[in-house]
Amino acid sequence: MPRVCKVTGKKTMVGMNVSHSMRHTKRTFLPNLQKLSFHSDILGRDFSLRISTAGLRTLTKHGGLDAYVMAKPISRLTPEMAEIKKAIEKKNGKVAAPAKKPVHKPNRSARLVKKVEAKKSAAKAK
Repeated sequence: MPRVCKVTGKKTMVGMNVSHSMRHTKRTFLPNLQKLSFHSDILGRDFSLRISTAGLRTLTKHGGLDAYVMAKPISRLTPEMAEIKKAIEKKNGKVAAPAKKPVHKPNRSARLVKKVEAKKSAAKAK
């Protein structure tokens, strides 16, 4: 079984060990894969996936397997995840629109907020 993350696509990389005497020997860098099962609420079943810890953070950020799969276009998903998305769309009976990410307000200082509010109130007074 290839060592590839089903979410991020991370796979084995090749590099060099470099000793103190600067000798270079080949080595491999393996992704931190974990075998976890995720429950799909829409399909009502579990999926066992080998994903990296970064992939786990991605699924958690999006709110679970269903939300992650529906938020991404099929072209950006791995083949296994694309199959899950197609099954969810088939079950729903229509192509669901991707979930929108929450809009984050820019960080503003309290002084700037007061200044903007003062301008708005001055504009309304005119």
